[in-house]
Amino acid sequence: MTDQAEQRPITRSVARAVSILQAFDETRLELGVTELSQLTGIDKSTVYRLLNGLQQGGLIEQDADTSKYYLGFGLVRLAGLALRRLDLLRLARGSLRELAQLSQETVNLSVLTEDNQIINIDGITSPRRVRNVGRIGREMPIHAVSGGKVILAHLPAERVERIVAQGLESFAERTITEPARLRRELEQIRRDGYGIAEEELEPGLSAVAAPIWDHAGQAIAAISVSGPSFRLPRERLEELGTETKRVADAISHKIGYIAEVGDPALAGP
Repeated sequence: MTDQAEQRPITRSVARAVSILQAFDETRLELGVTELSQLTGIDKSTVYRLLNGLQQGGLIEQDADTSKYYLGFGLVRLAGLALRRLDLLRLARGSLRELAQLSQETVNLSVLTEDNQIINIDGITSPRRVRNVGRIGREMPIHAVSGGKVILAHLPAERVERIVAQGLESFAERTITEPARLRRELEQIRRDGYGIAEEELEPGLSAVAAPIWDHAGQAIAAISVSGPSFRLPRERLEELGTETKRVADAISHKIGYIAEVGDPALAGP
């Protein structure tokens, strides 16, 4: 465990860097080192050092003529990603309710993290007594859950191979750990438009998921239906797969996806 004393300098540097970014506003679009020092209360040498770091990350730029600094386009990219997620949450909520009402099972909205995990960002829990509780913020292995597999099926081949090369950890008796078998299943998911996981993360839990597409035709999220395996045999999962794909496609269109002939979103089971 990292000692708290070792964490303090890092935390302080992050807080100071945030203070520098927040010093800019509509009336202060460009600021020099001295001005930033006065506004933030941080000494000039530290301001200069932090500006260099922010500049390397594309979050701050420097005017070659005035030597003053201004917010970089890297922030625009980050803001766009944040807004896209907020839009997804807002636009998907009604569809989540619809699928939860139809299935009477737990419905989750999940996205892929940078370290190839699947994380729940929204969800509606089944009203039944025996149910799966999809905790918001829970991270799960991409190859062992239905939402992860449907996103994995549409990632660039190079990224898929990097994930496979890291090893497919076993979490239950039915977890897919053989690369060849996983590749076959990903092909099936691309044909069907949805993916199934039967007791692959934990015994007694099964689920089905379909991808959500953005305006550029990338699978940016997944919507899943999960519950106890005794209520979700293969036949029921396939029925729900059709409905889940329909709902996922509706969300995709809401966030700007336009399907063309040959697009995965037009494929049916």
